[in-house]
Amino acid sequence: MKRIIFTLMVACFGMAMVQTADAADKKITHEQIEEVMKKGFKAKLQNDLASNKEVLTKYANWLAAYKPPRGDAESWKKKTGAIVAAIKANDQAGLKKATNCKACHNAHKE
Repeated sequence: MKRIIFTLMVACFGMAMVQTADAADKKITHEQIEEVMKKGFKAKLQNDLASNKEVLTKYANWLAAYKPPRGDAESWKKKTGAIVAAIKANDQAGLKKATNCKACHNAHKE
C-alpha cells in the first residue's frame, strides 16, 4: 500500500514538473534537479522500468527540455537523450548505463 501511495505521489510530482517544461530555453534550477533526482533516481525508480516507466519518462523528458545548469549543452542533450531512449525502448540495461550519476555530475552538477 505504501508503495502505491508513493508511486502516485511521484507520478503527480512528475506531471507537475513536465507541465513546467514548456520551453527548451529555460534554465533548470538546482532545486528542481535535486527534486527529480530524489524522487526519481535516488528512489531507484529506474531499477524497475516496467513498473515506473510513465514517471521515469516524464522526469527524463523534463530534464531533456532544459539547458544544463553547468557544462556543455550538447553533452546534456546526449546524456538526457540516452535516458529517454532507454526508457522508450524498455531497455533496463541501457537505462542503468544512462543513469550513471557520476558521469552526469562530473559534467553538469552545479
